[in-house]
Amino acid sequence: MKRNMQQIKPFVGMKPGFVLFLFYLLVSVGSVSAQARFSATAPKSVPVNQNFQLSYSLENANGSNLRPPTLNDFQILQGPNTSQSMQFANGTVSQSVTYSYILRPKKEGTFKIGKGVITVSGVNMESNELTIEVTKAVAQPQAQQRQRNPFDPFDQGQQDDEPQVSQGDLQKQLKNDVFLRLSISKGSVYKGEMLTATYKLYFPASIGIAGYNIPKSPVFDGFWSQEVDLDPKRTASVENYNGKQYRCVELLKYNLYPQRAGNLQVSTPEVSTVVQVPVHSRSRSIFDDFFNAGRAQQVSLTLKSEAAQVNVKDLPAAGKPDGFSGAVGKFNFETTLSSKEGKTDNPLTYSIKISGTGNLKLIDNPTFTMPPAFEVYDPKIKENISNGAGGSTGSKQYDYLIIPRQPGDYKIAGKSFSYFDPSAAKYITMTSPEYALKITGEASKNTNNGVASMNKHDVALLGQDIRYIKTATPEFNKTGRTFFGSAGFAAMYSTPFLLFIGLVTLRRRNENMAADIVGTKRRKALKLAKKRLQVADKFLNSNDRKGFYDEVSKAIWGYLGNKLNIDMAELSKDNVEEKLVAKGVNPETVSKLKNIINTCEMALYAPVGENGEMKNNYGNALNLIADLEDEIKI
Repeated sequence: MKRNMQQIKPFVGMKPGFVLFLFYLLVSVGSVSAQARFSATAPKSVPVNQNFQLSYSLENANGSNLRPPTLNDFQILQGPNTSQSMQFANGTVSQSVTYSYILRPKKEGTFKIGKGVITVSGVNMESNELTIEVTKAVAQPQAQQRQRNPFDPFDQGQQDDEPQVSQGDLQKQLKNDVFLRLSISKGSVYKGEMLTATYKLYFPASIGIAGYNIPKSPVFDGFWSQEVDLDPKRTASVENYNGKQYRCVELLKYNLYPQRAGNLQVSTPEVSTVVQVPVHSRSRSIFDDFFNAGRAQQVSLTLKSEAAQVNVKDLPAAGKPDGFSGAVGKFNFETTLSSKEGKTDNPLTYSIKISGTGNLKLIDNPTFTMPPAFEVYDPKIKENISNGAGGSTGSKQYDYLIIPRQPGDYKIAGKSFSYFDPSAAKYITMTSPEYALKITGEASKNTNNGVASMNKHDVALLGQDIRYIKTATPEFNKTGRTFFGSAGFAAMYSTPFLLFIGLVTLRRRNENMAADIVGTKRRKALKLAKKRLQVADKFLNSNDRKGFYDEVSKAIWGYLGNKLNIDMAELSKDNVEEKLVAKGVNPETVSKLKNIINTCEMALYAPVGENGEMKNNYGNALNLIADLEDEIKI
């Protein structure tokens, strides 16, 4: 006791504010030292006629966007319900958030509950899997007859616990009151013109929504799609539909760009939801009705709306400009030249910038012609595009590297850009100015067009370069020296020893490289990616869209797995992005990577497109891997 008093004594006399500061410091240190953990718990065995709780606990981290696994073998009666707790022990603070579901088995057997996923600081964390054995039904305890209250004249002595209304009956009653509805912004559009598909959940004001789950995203056949990020703090609004007033909340929203003409169908996903329905028990007294007014029962529903039809019109052939690249929307167009004067072999940059609103991501790379005295390289593409409720807005810039090889005065012709404006139903063409360019210096020796740079004087000199060929065999004799003791003899004598040392060194090097598995994978990453892209180029030439995007996707994912030393089974957009940011890769390059991965994924479901689109994406993949090779710091 004396020792305890001595431990407390130093704090006596301290100001309360300072003590609180020390406590806060300990809490902060404990929080930092704690490690995030995400786990799932549930009973190992449960009777088929009883409910049980499935819980996901996140410790020492703030999470968002919980995605539970598919629970097809169970009814979701309630959830997710959220609770928080914090503990302070031995100088360490631990905090946890628990998401719980009330489930009921559908049948007997052994079932596996997959991994739940939650986002923590931009990184996805997975829980453990669970196995639950559902056994035979057990006898439920009978409700006891309650004794009549002699002081309550309305009390008839009925049972305390009345059975709830069956799930089937409530589901039939709610069939027309709770529903999913798909609405599209336009029923008729041009090919490439954006429309918005919104999925809303409708329900009466007397019913509450306990939670919902969308196991699979909708598939849009014939459309290129981009999901619109919704406000996570959005609230339900009031809307009149078919003469009745409902509360509704947006679940999903997509911007769709049709890729072919005709009647296309916009499909809908299945939505699993749990609603809270007020249930009124048989009155024992007016006091029971008053106190049980807020009693509710959980009902699980599976909802799916009707698909929507969209009439997609082909772009008019009349007035279609030459070189039209498929741009649909409203755009601005400009070009710039880095300098109007230059020297041979010194690079210049010719930039083409397209900005506005529309299908920016689907526009083919623009082409232009330069005088033969210039070498032109594939463009480096800079994208600054945001996807919102109004569509894709931003800019796309193509920077072409041009290298002059011959001096002289040149003119770079103006570049034309055409797009289709669906609101005006016509093509609009814009033209950039012509540029005068003066190149000084000597003619380049690196030119690939030697014939084009050759003049008459060069041809005349060729006659002096040709000498008479002698047909007789000349005789050469060495005098005054013998082979023994010469440099050749010494070289021949020492060669076996040097070769032996070289072989030993090479073998040790190969053994070290074989032991360094990570280093070997990183060194082979670029080589393997190039092989994949060569295969993709063959599919491009044969216009095999599926094979092309499959090989491009394998090239990029394989390169990332080898370069970043991530197992293929663990590769995902989120952990790749985290690794790239940690290695100092430019955020613009990371954004390009995500865009081309999304393009490859969606191409598996999109219809056969134009060859120009595939060429554009092939160039993007080459540029992306080149940028990553330069920026990844190992």
